[in-house]
Amino acid sequence: MASADSLTGLMKWLRRAEWQDAFDELLDRHLASACAKVNVAADELPELIGDQHLTVLWGCVFEDFLARNLDDGRNIVDDYLRRRGWKESASNKAYLVALRSSVMSLYEVSDIVPDASFLARDSCGAESRLE
Repeated sequence: MASADSLTGLMKWLRRAEWQDAFDELLDRHLASACAKVNVAADELPELIGDQHLTVLWGCVFEDFLARNLDDGRNIVDDYLRRRGWKESASNKAYLVALRSSVMSLYEVSDIVPDASFLARDSCGAESRLE
């Protein structure tokens, strides 16, 4: 099973200059519009929402980035696995490949029964009860 450590190598790989600019551009695309609507600079977010919530936002953008190809066709997961995949366990490789082909979705959560279940509706209107 995947854990927080599953992405450690890939997160370090993201720090490479060849990926950092593209990631920063995507981060800006995700946050700039919302920040502009409330007249907040993106660098003010840590103070306004706290590091924990900023980390969640960063994680969403990171996972979106993993599934994207750059304009030149490169993908960070493919590059990482090709060049450093030998350092990863089989389960980590499988997890990274799954993230590579994932699609970001938005769900509305309702009808919450604490410690029991909730109703999730995706952006297409399909509903699922999770217990």
